[in-house]
Amino acid sequence: MPDIESLAKLYRRPGFMVKRLHQVATAIFLEECGSCNMTPSQYQALCALQEHPDIGQGALGKLTGQDRSTISLVVRLLLDRGLIRRVVNASDKRGISLKLSEAGVQTLREVAPAARRAQDRFLSVLPEAKRVEFLALLDLLLDRHGEQINPASVVNGAAPAKVSRPRRRAPRPKRRSL
Repeated sequence: MPDIESLAKLYRRPGFMVKRLHQVATAIFLEECGSCNMTPSQYQALCALQEHPDIGQGALGKLTGQDRSTISLVVRLLLDRGLIRRVVNASDKRGISLKLSEAGVQTLREVAPAARRAQDRFLSVLPEAKRVEFLALLDLLLDRHGEQINPASVVNGAAPAKVSRPRRRAPRPKRRSL
């Protein structure tokens, strides 16, 4: 059985704390928006499409910070529910863009108050001044790690700045001599 001190060290690691906060925020969102049959990822995608209509699935993934597999699933679920639709890209007839449907616009209107309540509940444990400070520190961390996403660059086709990470190479198998 792990001792209290080793668990305390684990629980004080920044990455662990950020992951736990994400879990708390997600749980609160699902409590507030559960009756709307909406996940945070789906809500983010709908909000992004409301602000930036006619973008492709890849740009939507970058804009919402979701990997290709996740955004693919989110888009499929939103298409199946009739909340978004695919359209031929106006500037490049070979491309497909995503757009909110009328049902998607209506759903966003219905979910927005619950989503705001979820955000308010998440931050409600902090005094007002600390909320502003907390959000500023999150911005700073994202910025310093090169993870701040400039929506204009994503929508215009440029990839967001990312921290370059060294690639891991698998060791080459040893050649057998004949």
